[in-house]
Amino acid sequence: MDGRVRAFLAAAALGLGGAGAGADEDIPAVPEDLEPCISCHAFGPDDPVLEGPTLWGVVGRPVASVAGFDYSAALRGLGGTWTAERLDRFLASPQAYAPGTKMELGGVKNAADRAKVIEFLETLRPAVAQ
Repeated sequence: MDGRVRAFLAAAALGLGGAGAGADEDIPAVPEDLEPCISCHAFGPDDPVLEGPTLWGVVGRPVASVAGFDYSAALRGLGGTWTAERLDRFLASPQAYAPGTKMELGGVKNAADRAKVIEFLETLRPAVAQ
């Protein structure tokens, strides 16, 4: 699946862009590194739990808190919230950060790629009224 199709699907899950929503600028640029995420995680606020919890609102959300997802003891034991810094460490090596996690991704080794993914994840939240 090419990048524009992935971007459109992610944007549709977010309620951005898509049919009747306007120009292409409404579609967020989805980092190519999100491809592994797309296979297990949904992105929208009302999307169902897949193999992993939805990524909607993950930045700033309490760890292991999505209803309907059976988290590993490793993640349940972390406590706290997902900050950009914690996500960076987790995404670099999920098994090293939370030994026993169910997340099968081996990690995003490149720091710049992780930063792009986290920057995108930070957009997955309700728009703030101006």
